[in-house]
Amino acid sequence: MLEPVLRRARSAGRRSAARVIGVPLQEHPTSAQDDRPTPELLREIARLRLANLTSRARVVDPRGEAVVTMTSHGERIRLVWLALESIARGERLPRRLVLFLDEPELAGPLPAPLRRLQRRGLEIRPAAPGLRVHAKYWPHVASTPHHDLPLTVADDDMVYPRRWLRVLTDAHRSRPGLVHAFRAHEMQCADGALRPYHLWMPASGTAPSFAHFGTGVSGQILPTALLDRLHERGEAFLERAPRADDIWINATAVGAGIRTAQVEEQSRNFPFVPATQATGLYQLNVAGRENDRQLAQSLEPGDVARICADFATIQAAREG
Repeated sequence: MLEPVLRRARSAGRRSAARVIGVPLQEHPTSAQDDRPTPELLREIARLRLANLTSRARVVDPRGEAVVTMTSHGERIRLVWLALESIARGERLPRRLVLFLDEPELAGPLPAPLRRLQRRGLEIRPAAPGLRVHAKYWPHVASTPHHDLPLTVADDDMVYPRRWLRVLTDAHRSRPGLVHAFRAHEMQCADGALRPYHLWMPASGTAPSFAHFGTGVSGQILPTALLDRLHERGEAFLERAPRADDIWINATAVGAGIRTAQVEEQSRNFPFVPATQATGLYQLNVAGRENDRQLAQSLEPGDVARICADFATIQAAREG
């Protein structure tokens, strides 16, 4: 069944190919993040579409070492199956795979690809209105004050590689007291204060540091101690970092004495699901400098001191 789809994709051109495999395609970038698919990504999406149409394999494993959660909203609910299906074909499966819907109207009839995933073990649950990006993790964190499994947070606009959850859970097994991320920024300091977010650099190396800021876009795994601390802090993020889940998670980790490490030497970006970036928060949070305001509201003076001390250590190692 796959070969006819791929033959049609090759012969029809990129725009028709996208229609064949069920995703939209833009001629030009829709935002600062270019989400136009390469031919290789189109072929990968075709395989994921075939799996969604025909597979009966479970998307979860009762022996799984982590829970995986994500959220989706608005028009993106039509495409979230791609991120979920990419996780479902992984070398290692989660104990639970949960999609939280953060808009009440999304609790109605679900797109057919999501219903198929649901039959294979995906959990689809409503989130309380107003959580926005925090809906990807907070309903799970709030469900119990004490967690037994680490939580892997994922974004709904990524196509994840097969190794994704295996690498994250292996890293957690090796160093369970850390946050582990595929993609992290190096938080920059000057004169004991944080420099603006847009000046931070991609992190390098796998050493843990308070100056490493993990991002959920490529996936990160949160230890149980951090989940319990997030539960203790409650919904203060609604006032301090309403549009920045990564900021709240990182600030909470630093405050709890939990460092972040990349799982690979270089910060990793996975392919975007096509036509998802026009509705992202990049313009507001980064270009509009909202991240700096939310950082200032989320970090305590002691947190900044920890970050800057570790940044100084990174600088000294780099210069020495």
